[in-house]
Amino acid sequence: MDNLFQAGDIVQSLSGHDKNKLFLVLSIDKFGFLAIINGRSRKIGYPKRKNPKHVKFVAKDENLLKRLNSPTITNAELYKLINAYKNNLE
Repeated sequence: MDNLFQAGDIVQSLSGHDKNKLFLVLSIDKFGFLAIINGRSRKIGYPKRKNPKHVKFVAKDENLLKRLNSPTITNAELYKLINAYKNNLE
């Protein structure tokens, strides 16, 4: 399946109970679904599986994804880093 998203992308949810919230794409499974996290409602260890049709690309941040692989990042730090992209929504 050809997917427009990659790990490290910042996306905005377009539907569901998490509508308009920002997330980081952690990975993409073999069916094309995204594993997304935001550090608050979806913690690092418990990503949400989301259909790519229900999200919108906001930004690309490979540094955030690299930082995520370090053992010292917390969910609170992740949440702050992701929400720094709120200005790019409009």
